[in-house]
Amino acid sequence: MTKYSSELKVQIASDYLYGRDSYNGLSQKYNIAASIIRTWVKAAELNGLESLKVKRTKREYSVDFKLDVVSYYLKSDVGRNLVAAKFNISPSQVYSWTKKFQRGGPDALLPVKKGRPAKMPKKTEKAERNKQIGTLTDKQKYEAKILEKDARIKELELELIIAKKVAARYPRYPIDKRHR
Repeated sequence: MTKYSSELKVQIASDYLYGRDSYNGLSQKYNIAASIIRTWVKAAELNGLESLKVKRTKREYSVDFKLDVVSYYLKSDVGRNLVAAKFNISPSQVYSWTKKFQRGGPDALLPVKKGRPAKMPKKTEKAERNKQIGTLTDKQKYEAKILEKDARIKELELELIIAKKVAARYPRYPIDKRHR
């Protein structure tokens, strides 16, 4: 929850903009620092009174927008509050993006993948092979099955050769009945 309601911000900014009171008068009346009131008024001047309303939704900004904000802040001689008012974002967001940019360059402003990493890989070789087989014609499917069976036969033949060599070398070593 915010410290000051949207209605209060709009009321104070409109009081100043319509000439009803000064910064110091509003500061004493509402017991709020004049610098905060000045920030609200500047935001209202640049973006309208709607900009003072609390944004409830989480907004995502493009990398280009972030770079524009950071470059404007670094090149101009104005503070974070005025930059934030100009771009209709919070001053803490300007600070955060500036620090990220200074530490890691433009790549640091790229969106970060969030969340827990997946336990299972997204695609496996078998799934890709099945996907490829699904798009093949009947003849190509049969040829693929024949190739798979030929590979399995060669694999079994190699196992049998290895088992026979082990049996010849170690006569007491038991061999499965299926290899005889």
